[in-house]
Amino acid sequence: MNAILTCDITVNSGASAGAVANCNGTKAEGWRDWTPIGIDSDHRYSGIFDGNGHTVSGLYFNDSNTDSVGLFGENEYIIKNVGVIDSYFRGRSDVGGVCGANYDTITNCYNTSTVSGAGNNIGGVCGWNQSKITNCYNTGTFSGYSMGAVCGNNSGFVNCYYLAERADENGGKTEEQFLKGEVTYLLSQG
Repeated sequence: MNAILTCDITVNSGASAGAVANCNGTKAEGWRDWTPIGIDSDHRYSGIFDGNGHTVSGLYFNDSNTDSVGLFGENEYIIKNVGVIDSYFRGRSDVGGVCGANYDTITNCYNTSTVSGAGNNIGGVCGWNQSKITNCYNTGTFSGYSMGAVCGNNSGFVNCYYLAERADENGGKTEEQFLKGEVTYLLSQG
């Protein structure tokens, strides 16, 4: 099934995900739990998801016994043009802001949310990549084992950026480079 966003989506509002994360993942009162799209290998997302430049915010997932966590749990086709903001994801393994496990293509996406896991493959954009992630970036926080700012475990191709303290880190860009538009320019050049 294909999908195109026509506006920004806010699943939970009235509290910031940053505040949720600072309270050890405690859910804000009234917030709904998020179920990732394509939650497991039997139900992978297999369409074209086009965020159309919009954002999805207020997602909350907190279960350290669950694998494949993010806006999407598992993807086997195309996710593009979407930002995941003001959200909180905590799972076991294969946890990412945009996608937990990618088997095809993620492009022109970003994450500014909190991502963590009790197991392996924790990444700002994607937990485990077996195919291709391009023109994406992460400025969100991430923690766990076998982790990375963009991808926790990569056996495919990644061409993305992340927020770093020094510009000489591989793929890392400083806050100043993000603010001055350098990353936007680089992403627009493919």
